[in-house]
Amino acid sequence: MSGSATLSALRTLVLMELTPTIWIKETDFPRREITTVLDAVQFLETWPDDKRDPFFDLAKNALQGAIDGAIPIIEARSAFETFCRGAGILAD
Repeated sequence: MSGSATLSALRTLVLMELTPTIWIKETDFPRREITTVLDAVQFLETWPDDKRDPFFDLAKNALQGAIDGAIPIIEARSAFETFCRGAGILAD
């Protein structure tokens, strides 16, 4: 993939907005805003291996599906929100 194609793909990924925004609780900050598919993917990449469960896998696969255009972004958002709720990090 050329540099311009990679940049174009990244711009598209950044524009994949999760609406409404998902707010999560973190230890370092009172709340963290997840506004795009890319934000959610980056957050999951930092999730500890020993805390990964089937809801993590579902969220990760759903977000990848949205990136690939296989499922709607709203479904990926729902899977990510379900993961956050199950992990106890979904902010009120």
